[in-house]
Amino acid sequence: MSIDAQAGAGTTFELKATNDSSLPGQNYFNVYPPILTNLDAKAQTLVALVSDATSKGQSTTMTWQGGNGALSLFAVTAGASPVTSPSTAVALGDTVVVDWAAGAFTITPAAGGLTGSIQVSFSAEVPPGTKLGLVVGPGSILVRPAMGQAVLTLTPDMSLVATVSFGTAFQLPPPPVSDVSQPMLVTFQPGTSSSGPLATAEISVGVTDEIVQLG
Repeated sequence: MSIDAQAGAGTTFELKATNDSSLPGQNYFNVYPPILTNLDAKAQTLVALVSDATSKGQSTTMTWQGGNGALSLFAVTAGASPVTSPSTAVALGDTVVVDWAAGAFTITPAAGGLTGSIQVSFSAEVPPGTKLGLVVGPGSILVRPAMGQAVLTLTPDMSLVATVSFGTAFQLPPPPVSDVSQPMLVTFQPGTSSSGPLATAEISVGVTDEIVQLG
């Protein structure tokens, strides 16, 4: 299972995960990006990258692009799914204008903003209830601008980490019934490959259904 932000020029992350749990049937690894550092966690909805289904004894390898070269931004109207929304490549230090015309969003980035952050402004035509999504590594972070907010600043955590849970596959909105492990923060080791920067980690879920980092 892999995901590539449209920027496509960041660090390749590779996570090997093994299911040795006691849970019956097929289960999944859900990988979440780090939360934005400048906004309250309760104001952020994290969208996970979901692995292929695994049964006991099976392993899966998940890959995605991360880092400043793989950030992208999208917008969705109230009730729309963020999973299939097209995104636009952005970078730290950009200022971005979000506009709405003919039933679609346009996102226009430009350099010259705040170092380490992305500053987003919205035209008057943007529908109420619109959410903004920032793709950071394995998944995206959804935030809703406050009514009348002129500029929304997004400061992503660019550390080589991700949060992983195991069990029911992530869905948005959440399913009425789910069974997932306690989430664990996984740290990736930096390196290189023939295609560029590489960050790797390995985890396993044992009979106690807890995630353990192996490498």
